[in-house]
Amino acid sequence: MYLVLGCDDVGFSVTNKLRERCARVTVVDKNLEKVERLKKMGYHAVAGDFRSLEVLKKESGIKNAEVILIMTTDFSTTEATLKTINKLKSELKIDPVVVARVSDEGEEDDVKLLGATDVLSPPQIIADFISNFEKLKAMTNEKKLRAIIQKFRGKMAIILQRNPDPDSIASGAALKLYARASGGADADIIYEGEPGYSQNKALLNLLGLKILNADEKKIDVNQYNNQFALVDVATRANCPLPKEIMVPAIVIDHHSVPSGEVNALYKDISPVGATSTLLTNYLRYGFVEIDPATAAALVIGILTDTNNFTRGATPLDHDAFQYLMQLADVDIIRQLQRPPVSPDTLNVLSVAIKNRKPTGGYLTVNLGEVKERDMIPQMADFLLNLEGVTTTLAYGVVDDAIHASARTKDVTLHLGETLKKAFSDVGTGGGHPQMAAAKIPLRALGRVSKRILKREIDLLVRQKFLETVGAVKPSKHRRKRIK
Repeated sequence: MYLVLGCDDVGFSVTNKLRERCARVTVVDKNLEKVERLKKMGYHAVAGDFRSLEVLKKESGIKNAEVILIMTTDFSTTEATLKTINKLKSELKIDPVVVARVSDEGEEDDVKLLGATDVLSPPQIIADFISNFEKLKAMTNEKKLRAIIQKFRGKMAIILQRNPDPDSIASGAALKLYARASGGADADIIYEGEPGYSQNKALLNLLGLKILNADEKKIDVNQYNNQFALVDVATRANCPLPKEIMVPAIVIDHHSVPSGEVNALYKDISPVGATSTLLTNYLRYGFVEIDPATAAALVIGILTDTNNFTRGATPLDHDAFQYLMQLADVDIIRQLQRPPVSPDTLNVLSVAIKNRKPTGGYLTVNLGEVKERDMIPQMADFLLNLEGVTTTLAYGVVDDAIHASARTKDVTLHLGETLKKAFSDVGTGGGHPQMAAAKIPLRALGRVSKRILKREIDLLVRQKFLETVGAVKPSKHRRKRIK
């Protein structure tokens, strides 16, 4: 809830902008006639002197306020109001974001010393407020997250998405740093699958970060006192959250997920380009010192998930990037942007180029036997850059299973749902709208001779994928598979 104290023309404009953004707002003003007009217009308004302890405590609903906006231009009134708010913060055990309007930029430092979190200053106060709306939300979220982590006892578990990418790894490292600085809680970072590309492995090495593989060791729920956080993933469908944990403590993700599917004590699902942006703001507004290596990792996380600011980037991503570049180790960024390419990767790339099969804007490729699973999503990413290609599916055999990775530029296609629908009867599939993966055990093929193995895999994976997206008609020759 936003609590607006004082409602002159500027205060009303700010109040109106908040309502346009569907925010809950309460206005307090000593002018009874003005308050009555606001009520007739549908605003929740209270008549009274907001310098008064009684008015703020009993009538304003300050206990539920996440942001307090002091809109008076009189410095002495602002000073008295801040003193009252400080008393109530201590008495009611609340910690809202407090923003004070100033008439002179010279007053900014003074009001911050009196307890204001931030200021609105002339000459373009309305424009400043609109541009700072997301900043206020980030400040509010930081206070909420800190309050939860400060209640943690012992170690927490940070759960990453399956086969974590740079954004996921950097965000996990940042949350671990934030938790330690905010509440003293240490954390283990846990994933399943493979850390992925050589860039990801270089990232782990440069950060000196150890992450635990849930495929190799079962997660001991009791070890973490039910203190689980999902980062860069919002539901258990694409991560190793233990079945015993019905409701994780924290969910922080930037991917679009129906709100009804996300259940957590604290959740931040924000439509930005990268989860690294969200974690940067938690560190920034929590006044946590970001070391150069972590800052570099977060930079790479933002660049990777926004495809160098060409995909889904928002002003918040640009702002976080600029902030991080003042702190980041530029040499680490250079190393991560140009990781070494192994001979095996070049061999798989050669196979991908040779075996690629276009079907309209869809491009599929059977990579055959692959030594390292992370080469498959690399090929899906690489092929998406080809002219005329909107969606790619790369697949290959690793050990005793077929692994598939898909990528798309088609905003009307949800790859996670597509792969789930296509392969849930023979294996597993899922992921995000623009990137997804599937795993199918080779036994799903039944008894197949090596001579026709490639053809059978194509029928099971390529044909089924193209049928699911509607690019080809259903095949009449596919045999019934066993799961």
